[in-house]
Amino acid sequence: MDCDESEPRSVKLGLAVKWAFRTGASLDGASLVGASLVGARLDGARLDGASLVGARLVGARLDGARLDGASLVGARLVGARLDGASLVGASLDGASLDGASLDGASLDKRTLRSFKADMWMIMAGARAEIPGLIAALKEGRVDGRVYEGDCACLVGTIANIRHVSVDTLERDSTRPAEQWFMMIRKGDKPGDKSGGGFAASMALEWAEEFAALIPTSDEPVPA
Repeated sequence: MDCDESEPRSVKLGLAVKWAFRTGASLDGASLVGASLVGARLDGARLDGASLVGARLVGARLDGARLDGASLVGARLVGARLDGASLVGASLDGASLDGASLDGASLDKRTLRSFKADMWMIMAGARAEIPGLIAALKEGRVDGRVYEGDCACLVGTIANIRHVSVDTLERDSTRPAEQWFMMIRKGDKPGDKSGGGFAASMALEWAEEFAALIPTSDEPVPA
């Protein structure tokens, strides 16, 4: 595969990955830190234990790929498709998930821990709004891309329920919970066979689990 010597390392690395995939080579345990794989088609690729820290996978297709134990810390997965991919034990800390699809992907508790914990941290400061958040998720009234509007992200939805400006709440689009909600679009409902439907399903599960464990602020605390 031809590549100009002047091309940056990230591009060269990305081309090498595409060549390896086309020739059927295994990339298990490979170091692909910072690779540029924008728009790449790597359906079914084997990348178990690979390091994709900071890699650019914008719009890439990794349906059915094996990424067990892979490190995707800080990777850009904007619009990437990982439907049915195996991500058991993979690290997604700091990954950009805007519009990504993880429908049917194998994700264990360790992989999801940071997203769930961060969502719980936000809900801990918004206990009275949890029933409204659950309703919004069920009814498809969440849009993780925006802070304002009838359909908004996690923090924006809390602001809507509280009837306050979102500017009064702490916002950070890079935090795990907000990145998770960026996979959800207006109209996406739990159970939908889509990336947004999957993300909404998990968010609903985490919200309901939190609500069952911790009473909302207007409920009496058990003695």
